[in-house]
Amino acid sequence: MTTQTETTKEKQIPAFYIFYTVESDGKKENKRVGVAFAHKKGIGYSFLISGKRYTAFPPRQKATVQPEPGKGA
Repeated sequence: MTTQTETTKEKQIPAFYIFYTVESDGKKENKRVGVAFAHKKGIGYSFLISGKRYTAFPPRQKATVQPEPGKGA
């Protein structure tokens, strides 16, 4: 008797599809070249474009230094 073992890994649904516009014979056609997924760590995205993986995060805000009262100029 044989048993079948299945591992179920939930597929992550892309947040965005990435397209490249190609023009041939006067027609424009969109070719899908990649996908973007919401990043698991923080706010950002992981991109998979033509087999290469990229990651994007928004810029960090710089902390502003406040002068201490009673000191300064």
